[in-house]
This record gives sequence, C-alpha cells and structure tokens, in this order.
Amino acid sequence: MGHAQDSPITVRHLGMSTLPDDFEFAGQRVGGLSGIDYSQGRKAYLAISDNRGEAGPVRAYTLRLPIDDDGQLGTPEFEKLITLSDTNGSPYAARTVDPESVRWTPNHKGMIYTSEGEAKVGRAGFVREADLDGRYVRDLPVPEAFTPRLESDRQTAGIRDNLGFESMDLAQGSSSVVALSENALVQDGAAASTEAESRSRLVRVHRTTGENLGEFVYPVDKVAPGGMPVATGVAEILSISADRYLTLERSNVPGLGFTARIYETSTAGADSVTGAHAAPPTARPMTKTLLFDFRANGIDPQCAEGMTWGPTLRGGQRSLIVVSDNNFGLAGSTAFHLLAVGGMD
Repeated sequence: MGHAQDSPITVRHLGMSTLPDDFEFAGQRVGGLSGIDYSQGRKAYLAISDNRGEAGPVRAYTLRLPIDDDGQLGTPEFEKLITLSDTNGSPYAARTVDPESVRWTPNHKGMIYTSEGEAKVGRAGFVREADLDGRYVRDLPVPEAFTPRLESDRQTAGIRDNLGFESMDLAQGSSSVVALSENALVQDGAAASTEAESRSRLVRVHRTTGENLGEFVYPVDKVAPGGMPVATGVAEILSISADRYLTLERSNVPGLGFTARIYETSTAGADSVTGAHAAPPTARPMTKTLLFDFRANGIDPQCAEGMTWGPTLRGGQRSLIVVSDNNFGLAGSTAFHLLAVGGMD
C-alpha cells in the first residue's frame, strides 16, 4: 500500500442519532441508507436507499439533521420521498438497479446517483443524473473496463458483483464526477482477503462533456481476521481538492460487528491507468493515511456507507456526516454520525 505523509487533518466523533428499525416515512419503511449529501444553500440533505425495488419503490429522500449549539445531532426530520425512475420514465422494476451513492447537482435542482449493477448477470453499474422528482435526465459515460463481462458463466472483466460503484462525489468545483469501485475490477486483481489488499479503480469524468479525466488504482484494506470479504470495501469517497479525497472503508466481523475507517487519499504521485483494460500490476497506487477508526475510538459505526461534508460548526470546524445502512433489519441500524474535521486550511 502507498502510505502518505502524516496528515494535518484531524477528525473527532461528536455524537450520533439512531432511527428505530420500524421507522416509516410517507408510508415506506426507512432503511438501506447508503448515500448522503448536504446542500449548504438548502440547509438540507439528500439520502438514497439501496433498496432494489423489493421493499417499496427505488427511492431517495430529502431531510434535515438538526445540530444544537453543543454540536449534538437531533432527531432526523424527513421531508420528501422521491421515487426514482428508469430511462423509460417508469419506476424501476425490482432488481434492475442497486442504488448506492448520491450527490446534489450544483444547482441543487437535481441529483447524480450510482448503481452497482448486478455483475453476475452482466448488468453494468452506472452514474446517472435525475431531477428532484426522480426523473431520468442522462447517464454519464463509464469506461468500458468497468463493464462486467461473462464467458461460460465465468466473469472475466469489470466490476465484481455487489462490489461496484459504492462511492461517488463531485470534484473540482463540481466540474467533474469521481467514482470508485468498492474492490478491484476482475481484470485488475483479486478481491480483498485476509492475505491481501484489493486494487480498486478510481475514475474521474467531466460532468458535462463526459471526457475521461483520469483513472488510478486505490488500495483497499485487507479483510480483518474473521471478517467477511463480501462486506469489505470502499463505501464512499469525498473530495477535498483536485487530487485529494476522503474515503470511507467498512467491513463486518461476525462477533465484533461492523468496522469503519476514514482515510485521506491522493492521486498525486500515483500512476495513471487511464483507458487501460487492465491496470498494470506495477502501477503505483494512490497514497492513503488513516484519519479516524471508529472501533479504535470505542464507537460502533454500524454499517457505515454514506459520507458528506455538513455545515460549519460553532468554532469554525467543518462537520462530517456519516450514515449507516440497516440492511432493512438484517444487520445494523440506521445511524447518523456527526464528526468534526480540523486542519483543512
């Protein structure tokens, strides 16, 4: 793994707010929250559920997260349920999409969201724009290397099943979109294991022209001893500057529970693999530095999957919001974590 220099960035956990497992809004159970984004102008959040249309409509929400003067989260206030539509203008049919990450468009009149697809049946993931009523606007181009390829029931290329575009953000003043596969593309190397890291791939495309602005290898942590490989990977990415990001990596260790770590990472000094079908094994990966480990700080992160910058806190520090996926009662709870980030100047 490429190791960055010690980072001046500091991260502190301030508190969390948890929803009951049976919490409902607009006639639907709230669950599967896997992406979140904050609008400073609207003072509101946009969140997306990874429900594939099997537990009500494929959907996103707008909501508010009150923060009091002591820096504590209040009870989330859901405002609107948004039913997302397929390219034909109809609500998605069950199991045709796997939503994961979501961001406001720069004018806050729409959203960009990702789907992991379903690699085992050859369904590609995507990066898609919709309006605030959930109606399809357009797809952003994704390099061919990410498309699943099957030969005689064996996958030979592309994103792995359930290890695709879990992570996405707008970068460079919202002029580009950056997306990161949860684990390595099949042709780039193995999935994460207890013996080895996984070389996932980051891609950045121009938001309006679709031009491929760069692809790089990102080193995903090894699976912790006793951990579940299928639950280990990059859950979210968040832009800091043109070549610096925060990443959220999470895993699940039966008997212990979920783990979550926040890293600072950079493409500076990494080798470009732009346009390559298979990233060379000698390609120098992005550097990364651990900023915050939930478990090491005595905090149960639940199944942390979404991350966004929040409002400025009293005292000037930037807030960071992390949301967890309750897997609709199968594992974990819906929790909103509030963290304070310093050293960003």
